Amino acid sequence: MMPGYTTRQTITGMCLFAILTLPQFSLAKASQRYPYQSCFEVSAAMHKVPLELLLAVAATESNWDADAVSSANAHGIMQIQWPGTAKHLGVKRLGELYNPCLNISLGAKYLNELLHTYNKDTQTALAAYNYGPTRISGSETLPDGAKRYAAKVLSKQSRIKKGLVPEALQPKSHQNLVVFDSRIRADRLAAHLNADIQGATVDVVRTQRPNGGYAVVLNVGNAGLTVQDHVMLRNMGWALP
Repeated sequence: MMPGYTTRQTITGMCLFAILTLPQFSLAKASQRYPYQSCFEVSAAMHKVPLELLLAVAATESNWDADAVSSANAHGIMQIQWPGTAKHLGVKRLGELYNPCLNISLGAKYLNELLHTYNKDTQTALAAYNYGPTRISGSETLPDGAKRYAAKVLSKQSRIKKGLVPEALQPKSHQNLVVFDSRIRADRLAAHLNADIQGATVDVVRTQRPNGGYAVVLNVGNAGLTVQDHVMLRNMGWALP
């Protein structure tokens, strides 16, 4: 049994303490960026792994689904394999892997362990996270599937570093935000949004409703919305995914 993983209560207490002591941490601000971001920030700080890398692994492994289960018997948002990896990390009960913050903390701890095992070679550590350490002997002999997995995670990490929301969190390319009876009101809102949004354009189109109306339509560009775009739209009341 590994220190710090005796019970779920221990992990919860450690995370709460870390949240309260993390410099300049803002729960309200963080919660509007990525699912469970407060847990990601705390776990990255506790286990000394790059936050963007931890977020990218979660995006690749489960698309942020805390209830995800794979054919390899991996569970939760970080896809911790049961029973092997989970028990190695001190987990006694399968149900614990469905506590999102605990699962994220376990994933961060495991990622830190792999980074140290492979001398901070991120590609090889990611390959081992995906394939299992017993199947990874070194960067020169990585299986093609492991290379593709690592490349996918690193691409997502780069996207997150640039302030872009991961693809799984992006709204549809063309999404109606609101419909007005008045064209003038629709145009005013579109102009306001176009002045502030970086990763999309906003148009006004006539609806096909029997009684007419004008829809304010969000058209997301190829690069996707930035984090700032995403937060601004959510703060204005649009529940983007």
